[in-house]
Formats: sequence, C-alpha cells, structure tokens
Amino acid sequence: MNNPAGSEADRKEHEKLYVDIAIKNEMLTFDQIADARDIQFKIQELGINPKHLAEILVEKGYLELSQDEKIRKHIEKLRRATRIKGYTLLKKLGQGSMGTVYLATQDSLDRMVAVKVLAPFLNKNEHFVSRFIKEAKILARLNHPNIVQCIDVGKSENQYYLAMEFCDGPTVLEVLKRGGSMALERATLIALQIARALEHAYEHSIIHRDIKPDNIMMTPGGVAKLCDLGLVKDLGNSAGSTDEGSALGTPNYISPEQARGEENVDHRTDIYSLGASFYHMVTGRVPFESSNPAVVMVSHINDMPIAPKDRNPAIDNETSRIIMKMLRKNPADRHQSPTEILRELERLYAKRTGEPAPESDPVLQIRARKKRRR
Repeated sequence: MNNPAGSEADRKEHEKLYVDIAIKNEMLTFDQIADARDIQFKIQELGINPKHLAEILVEKGYLELSQDEKIRKHIEKLRRATRIKGYTLLKKLGQGSMGTVYLATQDSLDRMVAVKVLAPFLNKNEHFVSRFIKEAKILARLNHPNIVQCIDVGKSENQYYLAMEFCDGPTVLEVLKRGGSMALERATLIALQIARALEHAYEHSIIHRDIKPDNIMMTPGGVAKLCDLGLVKDLGNSAGSTDEGSALGTPNYISPEQARGEENVDHRTDIYSLGASFYHMVTGRVPFESSNPAVVMVSHINDMPIAPKDRNPAIDNETSRIIMKMLRKNPADRHQSPTEILRELERLYAKRTGEPAPESDPVLQIRARKKRRR
C-alpha cells in the first residue's frame, strides 16, 4: 500500500479527505478512526515514521483492501475532476450556489491558497460569469488586513476560477457552534475588526450585503477576515449589483430593507447585519429564531429582538445598547457609517480591557507598541 507523496501537510490533508469519504460512505465508525489515530500517535511517540492512517485501518481489519482501493480511486477522481493551471487542488473546502471552493497550492510561489471555481453549468451563462468576474475585480480593489485578499482570476480548461488568500482557521459560525456565546472581549474585537473592513470597503464605494458569522474567518493569530463578496454592491457603478430588487442575504442576519427587496440599500445594511452577527456572538443565539426563513425575515422587518443583556446577564448595558442601535429598523436610526460604529466599538473595547484594540496588521501592531512605550 503506497503512502501519498509530499509533505507532512500533504499527508494530513490526504488522510482527512480519506476519512471524510469513508465516513460519508459508512465504511468506518468514529470509534474505529479514533482507535487508528491513537495507534498512529503511539508509533510516532516511539520515534518511528508514522504510518498512513489507511494502513492502520486495513491492518486492524476496519477496512477491506477493496474498500481502501475504492476510497483511493474516489480521491483520484476528485483531483482529476477539476484542474486549474498553476494550482494544485488539494481538497474541497465548501460549496455554494455559484461554485466550489478548494484548498490549493499556488505552484509558482508554493503557498496555500483558496480557489473558487465557478460551477460548470454556469460557464455559458453570461450573467453568472459576469457576476463571478465582478466579485474578483471588487476583491482586487480592496487591500486590508481584515478582508480576504484576491490573488488571481482567470479561466483554465474552460473553468472560471478565483484564487484568494487562505485563512487556516474556523469561521465565527463554527466557533459559535462549538462553544456557544463568546467572551465579550473576543466578540467585541471581532465586531471591531469587521467594522474596520467595512470602513475600508465603504471608502471604495462597496457594500457587502451578506455579513454573517459564516462569512467571517478567523486566523490562528486571532485576526478576523471578511470573506465571500458574492452579493457585493458597487455604489460607484451605475449598473448596480446582481439581482436588484430581490431579497438577497441570509435570513438570520438580513436587514429590513434587504428583506423587503429594496433596490437602493446602502452601507447601513451592513451595519445592521454586523449587529445581528454581534448579537449572535455575545448571546449564542440569533436575534429571531424560527425554522421558517420567511418568518425570520418578517421579524427583521417588523420586530425588535430581545435585548442582548436580557438573554445573557454577563452582557453590560453599553454593549447591549450599541447592538440594539445597530439593529434599528430604520437605517436613519442606526450608526450612519462604518467609522461611527468602529469608534463606538473601539471605546467599548478600551473601556473593558484598559488597552486600545490591537491592530490586525503585524507592522501596525509593532508601531502601536513603540508609540505606547514612548
């Protein structure tokens, strides 16, 4: 049985994909995988080169050789299915209505990136191709430590693709699913960092229109990065944005004006959605709860949610007040710019911690530390 070639990172990525396929096809149980990983770890502790997980699973009798071969063929098929010149696709990270995102290496620079590939059935649809390219061009205009950076866009073997900075960390939604509500300091810092991203986007006449915990990536260093600008609106472009007049966005975090399908939404819609996301971070619950998305959207249009402090006694009055202002139904009653909410969040963070909010850019962090020491 041959091990996959490549680095330790390659081996781990291959093992994860291998296990995902085996679980999906009900070939293995989680207990069997845990037992095999325990054996693998003990071998490594003895100073012996670790065996590939597949070898251990077969040796233990958890998998038949025929099943192992089937999984390996499946992996090879996945890797052959999508080929992008200049990139080696390693595994699928996620899939949406417009395409699939892969973890990949950029061959020329030997670095990890995320590659979004437009769904094949949309390749001949001029509207969707235009929307896909527009997303890339908008991303390319934005250069900020709290926004996922666009690296490349193009067409390879009749497939449109967008290469982006890869964030090796969970989304805020994944963090919330694992641990419920966040500590106030951490949630405030994340909201503050996304407000910085919105300020930068606003300076370039861009609004996001789909701010939500699932579109906020966390780096291992704790930096929050806004991603997925698939619903962006370019305020500097008279042609507007995609699907104007329809209720674009995610029901749990959608602004009232977007829920109504209004065409002339502005940057204050992002302030509302950031407020709904901040609400979820500090309470562990979305502002309005229902299994029916339509009911949730109607609630966003008509109702005010329960105040955060009434759902979580640990939340102070100031945090609760700021969030409830962000969630006002009338945009004129909210904070009127990303800069305004950013300043509020900076004051809130400094009041709680006694320190100014750290910069997201490492260079700016060093400059700030030097300035404080003077």
